[in-house]
Amino acid sequence: MRSPNHLQPKGITLNLTPMIDVVFLLIIFFLVSSNLIQQDILMDVDIPAASNVDRIIDSVTKKITINIPASGSIYVGATPTDMKQLKSILIKHRNVWGKDAELRIRTNKNVPYGEIEFLLLLAAEVGIWDVSFVVLQK
Repeated sequence: MRSPNHLQPKGITLNLTPMIDVVFLLIIFFLVSSNLIQQDILMDVDIPAASNVDRIIDSVTKKITINIPASGSIYVGATPTDMKQLKSILIKHRNVWGKDAELRIRTNKNVPYGEIEFLLLLAAEVGIWDVSFVVLQK
């Protein structure tokens, strides 16, 4: 009589389903997070050019970006805001990051300095000292 096949040892098998699930979740995570990061630079702002430019290494979590298009309205990232909201946003950002808090200003090259000066004063008032302007290198 012949012995049954199920008693004979089978080769080792590897279940790839959990690994494939994790890979798909990672892909989705990076697609969504890269979309959120790029929102602040998708605004149509005609950035000025400068010849003396220092390259800044992005520290995504410590910086907050304020966009001012040609219309003069204020956006935090891609979200429209007003002065009262802006001050509370900057205070919250300063409270979270302390002295390491950063502020990046993207403004249209035709916006007069007088409309940007209040941002610098507001940043100093709330205690954010690391302020940079986004420009194109000539």
